Amino acid sequence: MSSAQQTQSDLLRAAGRHFAERGYQGTSLALVSAEVGVSKQALLHHFKSKELLYRAILEQLNQELVQLLFAAMEETEEAELQLERVFMALAQFFGEHRSAPALLIGVLTDGPGLAVVADDLRPPVQDFLEPLAALIQATDRWQGAGFAAALSLAIELLGAVCLLPAARSNLSFRFGQNPVDQGAGLAPAHARDLVRSLIRAG
Repeated sequence: MSSAQQTQSDLLRAAGRHFAERGYQGTSLALVSAEVGVSKQALLHHFKSKELLYRAILEQLNQELVQLLFAAMEETEEAELQLERVFMALAQFFGEHRSAPALLIGVLTDGPGLAVVADDLRPPVQDFLEPLAALIQATDRWQGAGFAAALSLAIELLGAVCLLPAARSNLSFRFGQNPVDQGAGLAPAHARDLVRSLIRAG
């Protein structure tokens, strides 16, 4: 990896953390560049504006989520099992990539951030959300429920696997590191059990 590529990667990592913790409005280019140890002008050489930096972060998140989704789906043809594996993999991914769950919550709820990408032809993480809802619709229990019901369930399940890792620092402050780390270790199994309870026909 060249020096320029390394700097760009470092900027994306730092910016992702800032956008996750502070939202779009609370993140400044000066803070991101200072953390990486470069000037604001150097940051703007790689990303011409805060808006383009935010878009790059969300595109990276979208690619990671899409890759995870389809990798989990390749392991079996049964939609119910595919969905279990998707959410177990998401729980694992969110535990390992601390900024990702807060970024996903942010892209779905952050009004100022949404305004930045409102004119994009394809909204952020759309390439992940649409096939996830379609996968829910492919299960026996949800086949006839329609897209609105499948999308609602997808968002509820995403909320369930995103909240613990997104709130991990806050929860550690409140309850200590040990119980939070133990809970994080249980997250994939909890995600599987939750999906089973909502997807499998009773």
